[in-house]
Amino acid sequence: MTNRQVAAEATRKKLIATADKLIRTKGYEKMSVEDITKASGVAKGTFYNYFKKKEDITLALSQNHLSSLNNLIPELGGLEPEDAIRKYLINYLQIVVKSGDKMARQWIRYIVDPKNYKKWEFDLDSLQQLLEKLSAEQKLSNKTPINDLAKLLMTEVYGIVLSWCISPNTVDPVKDIKTFCDLQLTALMNEYLN
Repeated sequence: MTNRQVAAEATRKKLIATADKLIRTKGYEKMSVEDITKASGVAKGTFYNYFKKKEDITLALSQNHLSSLNNLIPELGGLEPEDAIRKYLINYLQIVVKSGDKMARQWIRYIVDPKNYKKWEFDLDSLQQLLEKLSAEQKLSNKTPINDLAKLLMTEVYGIVLSWCISPNTVDPVKDIKTFCDLQLTALMNEYLN
């Protein structure tokens, strides 16, 4: 990368990190583009070099938060399928919880807009990569419906996040995904194990 590209990527990361902090303290609705750029020490127009509108930073934040999980996929692919999927789902929800309920609420608002399908595609693709890795390691049979299985599992995750946003005092996302795995994962995967 050129020096200019390195500087541009550093600015983008700074905008994302600043927005992340502001959402935690102010909430998404009370945070403005001007707040982000001022706290980042850049001109307001700089934000629009990286994002078309304020809402677009939600996808970047999500990808940033989940990058550590995506980096685990090669390691998880070496585990038995149920263990790998369980760890992936638990880690996903631990990341969501760590991001906080303000971020999760913004994430929900963002994903229900059909224009923002890239968030769903990103999450689905990440889980499909894990399932494909398990298949490549011959831990899942060739008849495994990877896309359908990924959709089913990610729908469960999204449902838990939505439930937590509705009732944060009664829903524990990590506990709930563990319960789902305990009750459903064996039955769901049994047919596809090699």
